Amino acid sequence: MSFLRDSQPLVVHCDSDVARAVYGIGELFSLPTVTLRACYAVPSSSSTSAEITNANPKDDGNVPMAEGAANTNANGAVEESSRLGWLVGEDLANAEKEEGFESKYEVRYPFRASKAADDWDGREFVLSHLLNLVGIKIPTNASSLLLVPPPSPPTFPLSTQALYTQLAFESLNTPLFSILPSPLASIYALGATSGLILHVGWEESYVFVVTDSVVRWECSTTIQVGEKHCQEFLERLLLEDELLDAELKAATEKSELSEEEKRKLIREVSEVLWRECTGDDVEVPLKGGKKKGAISSEPDKEDESFDVAKKLVGDNAPPANPSHKSKKQQAQAAAAAAKSAAAAAEAAAIAAASAPIDAIVINVPSLPSKEIQLGPVRHRLCEPLFNGKEAGGDTIWEGVGRALENASLSLGEKLSLWENVGVVGQVARVKSFPPALITYLAPYLLSSTDLTTDRQPSKARLLNIPEYFANFKNSTGDLAPFLGGSLVARVAFSDAQGRHCISKVDYNANGPAAIYNVTADGQ
Repeated sequence: MSFLRDSQPLVVHCDSDVARAVYGIGELFSLPTVTLRACYAVPSSSSTSAEITNANPKDDGNVPMAEGAANTNANGAVEESSRLGWLVGEDLANAEKEEGFESKYEVRYPFRASKAADDWDGREFVLSHLLNLVGIKIPTNASSLLLVPPPSPPTFPLSTQALYTQLAFESLNTPLFSILPSPLASIYALGATSGLILHVGWEESYVFVVTDSVVRWECSTTIQVGEKHCQEFLERLLLEDELLDAELKAATEKSELSEEEKRKLIREVSEVLWRECTGDDVEVPLKGGKKKGAISSEPDKEDESFDVAKKLVGDNAPPANPSHKSKKQQAQAAAAAAKSAAAAAEAAAIAAASAPIDAIVINVPSLPSKEIQLGPVRHRLCEPLFNGKEAGGDTIWEGVGRALENASLSLGEKLSLWENVGVVGQVARVKSFPPALITYLAPYLLSSTDLTTDRQPSKARLLNIPEYFANFKNSTGDLAPFLGGSLVARVAFSDAQGRHCISKVDYNANGPAAIYNVTADGQ
């Protein structure tokens, strides 16, 4: 057993749309060495007739190869694959560039929350390919595995943990296995053991409460808005943006674009924005529409409210100091004033033209040699999260409030949780999104920090990945669960008593239920 504990562990974090992995943990915690889209494609002809069932991962000892061309059993024998034609990773990316891909294949995301059956077969297929990418041969796998699965509120049932355990031992052939809930991994990486974790998912967002390294599942809340609605909202804004419409026409050298062609280009612009421009290129407005750090340079405008005294006296009153100049002198003065005003207007126009434009330049796959300018519309991409996907819809800041209103939390716990607010998920890559969220939590806080009370929090504090993790300096919250998994992996597989992981011997003796004892002791 000692040689297993000394082997290089594999840390895998699966979010709803992306899977990250690192093979081996050194003195400095490393960034993911492999990042894979957590999806695969099946031919449409088979997808229409085949139904995804909520069955356990196959327990016949077969281990699928990542390419889907063949299955390999525990003895290394190659068998005919039942997944011929399935695409994942680079093969999927290349196929998506081909004409008519949408009609030939169906793309599935097995780790996304599903109201129907969970796609365990797809999860196995994606994870098998992930191990292949990091250089692990499944038939001879000697690497311990720590898995951080996507959150599955309102709880993380033992039955789901048992299925992941079965997948790890029977399909991935791992010798040691440990599983870590995503909220717990996130709070560890953010340098705390208690706090609020907001996870923005694809169609739903979740709020989790962690106190003293225990996930309070009874406090978790689900908000019916996610990244999908942000992308759809952004595409609608881009379709209506006149600046982008002119840019696309100039780039394609066409006076008019068909609706289908424009939608295709808009979709590409949106994808590039989400993939490449989530740093300083996007500045999510704070509550009230103001930008972070923005200071108005305009002088205070005069109050335009109706003034009775002014109307009765000022408007109709003659000038206080009537001119004593001749009509010719008055005409010359008026001409000079008009000339001065024209010069001032021209100078203002020149200054406005030379001022920096709030726009970025991007390239899209269909027009790789053309530069397309994208204006301020890009800053609005997170609005559905704050305002709801429709008028009066649920919002993420209201979900945070509901989580803290849970009766199981004491007053002291509620007040302390406001000091540790973390944001994870793919939308956390937008650097200005978490600070904007804090401003939307103002209704739950005291109106002034000068007031003193022990019943209501005075401020909310945003957690970030500490800078002493050198490789993660300036990283965004989307990497927090992965870093937390790396932290726990160093402890989980070095514990001689095996309180944080199970071995293949444990699995053979107790089956998937072996994970139950680790779950009871691990938190």
